Amino acid sequence: MSNITEYAKKLSPSLYQQLKQAVETGKWLDGQALNDQQKADTLQLIMTYQSLYNDKPDHFTIAQGGEIYMEKKSVLQKQFSNDDIHKLDL
Repeated sequence: MSNITEYAKKLSPSLYQQLKQAVETGKWLDGQALNDQQKADTLQLIMTYQSLYNDKPDHFTIAQGGEIYMEKKSVLQKQFSNDDIHKLDL
């Protein structure tokens, strides 16, 4: 790839989501596995896209400007201590 930033600028949000899903699952949408080079290149493209456009980052993603975004532990605990979770006694 010549200039990954230029590629990232041309990605549509839907294509970004598809690429992100491919890296997360290790498979393209058609079910074919990504090889190591494809994973590395796609991940780099995703991270570059996030650094350009991610103005509402999730925990441990790249925020707009290129910094890794991390939520405070208290925010994560509140987010994941949802009362809607049903616990079963086994």
